[in-house]
Amino acid sequence: MTTSAHPGEQPAPMMLADAVRVLERERSAAEQFAVLLDAQGKADASRYVQGIKRYAEAKADFDGLIEALKTDLVQHRDPTGSPKFNNALQSAAEKRIAFTNFVEEIIGSKEGARSWIYDVVRVVPDLVKALTDAGISIWREFHDAHQARRDQLLNQIEHLKWKAFADIAKI
Repeated sequence: MTTSAHPGEQPAPMMLADAVRVLERERSAAEQFAVLLDAQGKADASRYVQGIKRYAEAKADFDGLIEALKTDLVQHRDPTGSPKFNNALQSAAEKRIAFTNFVEEIIGSKEGARSWIYDVVRVVPDLVKALTDAGISIWREFHDAHQARRDQLLNQIEHLKWKAFADIAKI
């Protein structure tokens, strides 16, 4: 997200590329944490299954968030005024952070595994803000676009859904 160079000015709105980057980074981070869980978490079957469950819950909520955004876009509703979008956003943020924190707990004590963890947003309010800004940016772009561009945006958003754990894990 870009910020203003002048004190007291509002930050510039997030651009579409930034919005897509936020959603893609969340997808990629979650999938990489799933890879880490698969590689390092199998020794404790109970916690491994718990990790898979947490990934599945976060995936479901992020995919639901994307569907809520798409619905609001198609119905020409500003997603920030949509209770369904806001609820989906909050739940997705909470579950993604719960999942990545859980994986960090599992692999954090393993020799050398800590270096595999890369930086992700770690608190719900920060993730909610980033996702809200992304949703607003996508809505603005969609709102001002012609039909062909709208179809492209919907397709692009669709591809930001997370992979199933079974597609990530080396089963």
